[in-house]
Amino acid sequence: MPGPRILTIELGRLEQANVPHAFDGKPQKYFARGAKGQLGVAEFPWNEVEKLRPEFQHAAPTAAARKQMGDLLRRFLESVLKELDGWAFYEKALLDAEAKKTSLRLRFRFSAGELFGLPWALTTLRNGRSLGFIKPNPLQLEWANDLRVPQTSPSHGRVLFAWSNAEEDVSEDLHREAIQKACPGFNPEQDELKHVTLDSLRDTLEKARQEGRPFRILHILCHGGPTPGGTFGLVWTAHHRPGRPIHVDGDSLCNVLGPFQCDLQAVVLSACHGSNPGQVGSMFGGVAHDLHRLGIPAVIASMMPLTINGSIQMAEALYDALCQKKLPIDEAFQKAHEALSPSSLDWIPLQFFTLSPLAETRSGGRRIVFSPDEPLPELPEELVVSYEVNFTVPPPAIIEALEGRAGEDPDIVVLQPLGAVADDLPRNSRQWRPAIEQADQLVDALGTRVSMVHLFGRAPLPLMFHLGWRLSRWKLRVYQEERGRTGRWTCGYDSMQEPSPEERFFREQAWPDSEARRAAAGRLAMTIEVNLSIHPEELAKWLGTKNPPALVRLVAARGTSHTVVRGPMDTARAVDEFRAYLDRIHAEWPDVREVWLAMACPASLAAALGRAYNPKTQATFRLFNFRKSEGYVEVPWTGGVTPKPRRRS
Repeated sequence: MPGPRILTIELGRLEQANVPHAFDGKPQKYFARGAKGQLGVAEFPWNEVEKLRPEFQHAAPTAAARKQMGDLLRRFLESVLKELDGWAFYEKALLDAEAKKTSLRLRFRFSAGELFGLPWALTTLRNGRSLGFIKPNPLQLEWANDLRVPQTSPSHGRVLFAWSNAEEDVSEDLHREAIQKACPGFNPEQDELKHVTLDSLRDTLEKARQEGRPFRILHILCHGGPTPGGTFGLVWTAHHRPGRPIHVDGDSLCNVLGPFQCDLQAVVLSACHGSNPGQVGSMFGGVAHDLHRLGIPAVIASMMPLTINGSIQMAEALYDALCQKKLPIDEAFQKAHEALSPSSLDWIPLQFFTLSPLAETRSGGRRIVFSPDEPLPELPEELVVSYEVNFTVPPPAIIEALEGRAGEDPDIVVLQPLGAVADDLPRNSRQWRPAIEQADQLVDALGTRVSMVHLFGRAPLPLMFHLGWRLSRWKLRVYQEERGRTGRWTCGYDSMQEPSPEERFFREQAWPDSEARRAAAGRLAMTIEVNLSIHPEELAKWLGTKNPPALVRLVAARGTSHTVVRGPMDTARAVDEFRAYLDRIHAEWPDVREVWLAMACPASLAAALGRAYNPKTQATFRLFNFRKSEGYVEVPWTGGVTPKPRRRS
């Protein structure tokens, strides 16, 4: 049976088009892309929106504010689409479909994060009605990237009901009743997660997977609101301090859900501001946007406050459509939206995020979590690796950054050596050692077919250095996420790239004389200072031994900053110079047996520098990892040298 007809409006920012969250609140020019690649351009008056925004931070904006916003959105669509099909074309198609009761969707595809923060449902139609009041509701939202998902079965699968009443009551009993009434297989003892925390959510999803009954729909009921940083999050309770409310942001939730992304068909956020992308200056995307970019096929959330009655009406209709009527998730959302009371304004902020389905299911596009105990499938010539220790890397971001390299829909081998993903990992030697060992095991499993590795890394710098060293036999491209949690990755290093011929990358801020070398007793300390300078107090704390080693400080010649590395040419220059410094040390100071290395640089540069290290011809490296709470601490790495067995006495 053919699916519904879909009309798509793709919009992006004219300036800084590839930086989705580069938004300053000022009027911006946007383009609309036509089906044949032609563009329409118009300016959006954000200054007018900012005057109205306070009205849309609560559940009942005034009629005047709604009218002004609806007219503003209509004028913009008319202007930006004027050189293409025209807004009148879309409007007529929508109204005709409603009159004829035929299935039609209007999908907005955005590459600029701020566009998700507009209440498109209020767009004024020619007859004075609002776009969001067309029955059934046709609106769908999607990030403009190349990620596609297989068409899922109408069968919804198992539902996990997770709730938290941190701060105040959420009427969880009525939501439970709605799900249980509609879904015969729902068992509260197994399928309900009370007082949800990140830890309990991860453990529950993992247990279900191990039992062979993974959850397909995650329904989260809680309060939501602004965080101190200007973004919006979910209000849960702290795992180790029950009763203490905390804000759970999209990054944290994605880190937990990332390993289960292939299990989940949909996530329902029954929370205020679940899809609020944030305030100007910190508009990095809301929880729903992060889940959507993670690759969850369908996400339902509210951009504004959601009433308790509205959330219950939505749950009742949604699960009746899914479990009783066996409708696909997009049609179930329409039923849920239609069930909302016209006397409330819940119909305005409720949003449906979707990923375009594949025309047919392809065998590619798998997210393969590496396990030393399980053989990898046959690997392609160009392999994509996502190294996830501190954060997960959403597949859509990887696909976007690759720009067609490694194929249209490549498999992604995921290296999660510690199972869990958290900002403070590894925490001790017991975790550092398996992290290093599993990276070695992955490299050993590559075989001879792989010739190029595309590496996306969210791991501490010593681990990136180590993996770059292990991959020195392969062609390598290392990608770097832009600063500011933009979600956009670009190539930071390409082993095939010639170095920049313009200028030196490093300058020697400190280079020990022969007297310091003699006093060092065969040890040398080296710093790589690119993003920022290492404070003298940190150096003293690190080197505060009775016999501190001599010190080499290599600092970015143009000054330390987060923008000093301009691209792969600069990184190639840095690698060449680093290798030359190591050769110089070996030639001038042959008695140096050990180099202590501390880095303050991009992760992609750390991986690239690892390729210059050769333990067979250079002094053995000792790697040190920095955390504010403890300074530089040595990582239990042998430097690529097999330790000699201890002699028995």
